[in-house]
Amino acid sequence: MSYEALIKKAWSSGAYTLDEAEAGKADPAAALSRRAVRLEMEQIAQRETWDVASCFSAHKEGIMKLAPFVKFREEKFGAVLFETRSEKVYTLSPTGAAVVREIVAGADSNNLVDKLKAKFDDPSGKMAGEATSFLAQLKEKGLIVE
Repeated sequence: MSYEALIKKAWSSGAYTLDEAEAGKADPAAALSRRAVRLEMEQIAQRETWDVASCFSAHKEGIMKLAPFVKFREEKFGAVLFETRSEKVYTLSPTGAAVVREIVAGADSNNLVDKLKAKFDDPSGKMAGEATSFLAQLKEKGLIVE
């Protein structure tokens, strides 16, 4: 079985392994191709499933997610949001990064602040107001959608 045939089989069936009959027909060079395909498919799966939680929950009422043209990346100082249409970069504090991390995880607009309160100690109570204000700014700029 050629590398191209193996790729086509993998994409059409979702399986990238050969059964005994197919393996018997394959030549030794195809074994290398099978390993290469398996590695390539695993890399694609890993790359594509990083945001699986928000994909499965995006249809629910009140679920927030990043707008399609917004990318999120964590950094040592907090995080950045990159809006690809206008090429604007927004730097986020660690608190802002925590808010966006919850959004990426598929947080509900009604319980996002409660999730943050459960994760972080906030004796002053300022975090809830700051998180709510930050969410409003993200919505206003079109960086998140519900």
